[in-house]
Amino acid sequence: MLFLIHCTQVADGDAIRDAHYEAHRAYLRASPVDIKLAGPMVSDDGETKIGSVFIVDVPDRAAAEAFSAADPFAANGLFERVLVTRFLDITRGRPAFGAPVQEPAPGPAKD
Repeated sequence: MLFLIHCTQVADGDAIRDAHYEAHRAYLRASPVDIKLAGPMVSDDGETKIGSVFIVDVPDRAAAEAFSAADPFAANGLFERVLVTRFLDITRGRPAFGAPVQEPAPGPAKD
């Protein structure tokens, strides 16, 4: 079953994020959890990190909570609030509405 994990970063959490970034990435790479989507949340400037979001496919809520708690970011106090919510993917992995976004074909490299 799918769970959305919404993590809100503590104020001035950049130092924590920076200090534990490599451990966080290693944790995600090594995790047996089926991570469907993951990434940082950013402020409207598109740069400033304000949290993280995950969608994971796990057997139950306890597995989602355990996955989240063991993340080095969470374990080292980066997140002020973590909300774990059941998620229903009505799209089943396909574009929900409208045509899929087409990536531009790669062209010749420009100097």
